[in-house]
Amino acid sequence: MNLRVICSKTAILLLANLCILSIAACGPAKGYAGATRPAAEVATLRANPFWSDILVTVRAVDGLDVNSQIDLALLPGERTLTIELGPCSLQSLSQAGRQTRQMLGMTNAQWRTKTTITASFEAGVEYAFSGQWSEPEYSVELQRYDDRSVLATTRVAGTKGQY
Repeated sequence: MNLRVICSKTAILLLANLCILSIAACGPAKGYAGATRPAAEVATLRANPFWSDILVTVRAVDGLDVNSQIDLALLPGERTLTIELGPCSLQSLSQAGRQTRQMLGMTNAQWRTKTTITASFEAGVEYAFSGQWSEPEYSVELQRYDDRSVLATTRVAGTKGQY
């Protein structure tokens, strides 16, 4: 076999493995310990829906460290979420040009803050965080994703540069 054929086969195998890994990585991140459970047995939390004006990163669920800005699977029942807030949404960051993105990133870094929210979650139901930021205060709501009904609300003061 020549070197070109060996390299081609190696490249194909690597590409196939990457595809398999990316498929396996699909789905929500886990906000609980133990084996992955079926979607019908967990609640799904969307940290940054398109309608939110702030950036939410879930840092912990009931003290278990996580790091999620995307969908997060939660066990049903009452959960305490530790969240980090930033004044710019994922959507505004993704749609901004390079210079605006840099400016928004700096603002996000200066006004980040953490808080906790406790709420009850039902298996098979989707939830979302939504919020507004008006310097220096965040208004955060935990909502049902389907009808946007509010389960919990909190206001959090951000302190510039004190994260």
